[in-house]
Amino acid sequence: MPPLRRILAGTAVAAALAGAAVYGGLRFADSMNNDRATDPPQQAHTTTKPPAPYGTLEPSQYGYGTAIARAAHGDVIAYAPRHEAQRLLTIPFTITNHASKSYSYQATVTVTVTAGNAAGSTDTAFVSSDGLLPAKATMSAEATFQSLGAVPSHDINVRIIRVEKRDADGNRL
Repeated sequence: MPPLRRILAGTAVAAALAGAAVYGGLRFADSMNNDRATDPPQQAHTTTKPPAPYGTLEPSQYGYGTAIARAAHGDVIAYAPRHEAQRLLTIPFTITNHASKSYSYQATVTVTVTAGNAAGSTDTAFVSSDGLLPAKATMSAEATFQSLGAVPSHDINVRIIRVEKRDADGNRL
């Protein structure tokens, strides 16, 4: 009978070690998840989404709602900001080439918080045609601001402060 006791005792020790290893592994994984949950917030990034393909739609046909800023004789139009998932503030734009030949566009957009704790905070983005926009064509683009995701859209002032228009040779107009 003594060999049976040794076998059972050895099995019990092995089971205890295996249980401790599994429990420890689970505790380690749980602590890793907690560490991820308590990491400091990432640096806020402002991005510009690549423009959609151009077409012959009028700016009002994109369904963006109310125009809130215009520049370059209506070539660049900003529409009411909207909040997206993950606390992002998105501002849709249309870029229209009203000329009779192709041009590229780059607009500098400034967003300023007008109320609340962040009043006066400003962020800047660029919206562009990413190449030549054919004559009489309109395209859509958008600027996304992660740093302004918690600010109500009615507390935001959007300004198009500069539009740079270039011809096929890169000459600025």
